[in-house]
Amino acid sequence: MHIPDPLSPGMAGLASYLIRRHARVTISPVQADLRSELVERLERHGAVLRGAASGTASLVWGGDNTVTHDITSHIAGHGLPMMGYARAVELLAGTAPITVAVAGSHSTTMAAAALTCALVSRDPGWILAEAPKGDSAGYDGGGEVLVVDLCPDSSSHETSPPGWRFRTLGEGLSPTVTLVTAVDAAPPAFWNQEEALDQMEALARRSETVVVWVAQPGCQALADRLHRRPGPRVVTVGRGTDMDVQVLGQFWTGDHHRVTLQADGERHTFSVPVAGTTNAMAVATAWAAGWALGLPGHELVDGLSAFAGVERSLTRLGSHGGIDVVESRAVHPREIAADLQGARMLTEGAVVAVYEPSGHLRSNALAGLIAEALGAADRVVLLPVHSMFPRAQSHADGRESILTASSTDAVISFEPDLHPQGPECLVASLVQPGDLVLTIGSQAARRLGPSLLAALNRPKSVR
Repeated sequence: MHIPDPLSPGMAGLASYLIRRHARVTISPVQADLRSELVERLERHGAVLRGAASGTASLVWGGDNTVTHDITSHIAGHGLPMMGYARAVELLAGTAPITVAVAGSHSTTMAAAALTCALVSRDPGWILAEAPKGDSAGYDGGGEVLVVDLCPDSSSHETSPPGWRFRTLGEGLSPTVTLVTAVDAAPPAFWNQEEALDQMEALARRSETVVVWVAQPGCQALADRLHRRPGPRVVTVGRGTDMDVQVLGQFWTGDHHRVTLQADGERHTFSVPVAGTTNAMAVATAWAAGWALGLPGHELVDGLSAFAGVERSLTRLGSHGGIDVVESRAVHPREIAADLQGARMLTEGAVVAVYEPSGHLRSNALAGLIAEALGAADRVVLLPVHSMFPRAQSHADGRESILTASSTDAVISFEPDLHPQGPECLVASLVQPGDLVLTIGSQAARRLGPSLLAALNRPKSVR
């Protein structure tokens, strides 16, 4: 199996899972400064770093902007079978006796990762979009359960090969349990909420049990659809007294959330070191999915005691001079808003967001919602859009669309000509002791964190 874009969402988890199942996996080299630690980790697990060549059984493509049409066209020209990430996950999940799928327009990552710990007594395997802290994004467990994160298929992004067939969500799956985290517009996977509802309902009706996080966008509408005619068992999660799994309380201690749930008249309490009420609720829904699978509540609580969060989901990268640098992997506007709310819980000072938009197509479509979400920060530094395509080729500049939609002068666009010392120096000039910097994005924003800490560590010039 050859993976040409190991940095795309979910691809590292897929590669790790395949390697643990004794598949021969090769990955294409990537630019030296792009997440080299992830590639090195895959190599340590057994992946071989090289380009696609004759003898490759098949190619799995994730569709992120790090892959161009030239690469995929070259591979197709050599007659190699090619499939997208979504199809590969469907095929692998079909080999598992029990599949627990986490699906949604957004907010799947935390719930999927927490499930791997909640179900530890069943020795699950998993294929995730992002690794739990201290663990791998892909693992072949010895039990019958496989957890998969059905993050929206990125093969429908700007670098889709000509004639590429986009798959609907979980098209080939019939999960034992499906946990639905959100049903919202998320271009280009779901252009509007109605489209998201149609696809999510289709997946739900192929499932034995559906766990619905009712407070999230579109989830109540999905539950109502499912109740209108016979179908899967529906388990609702939320704060209302009519919920099957009722969230009785969430308490933030300053370094962890204490969550109390009630199901079938029994109460269960656990603590998780994650900031942000949305993240804490995501872990609660993971408990509910395990409960719906039939595991005792106390076993799920015991498993979650080992859960430490998700890499790059409000992860503290470091601190200098009283200024904290925290990372976020948020893409959808509601994820951005949730992580900024979580960042507020980590500081009493100002929150400065550094945002790298993902793709011109997505950024243009969601510009207004992105601008609204970023409005929760005290200051925002807007980086160039992460895309391999110049805007003139197909789309308007997504960053310009976000700037136009912003109703505040707190948003600063980073321009190399105006800020020749780099974005880290611009950000460093905006903060003071007690503040927090939240970097949001997958490439330039990820690389910015370490360089920002170095910039904060430099002696201030004396005039």
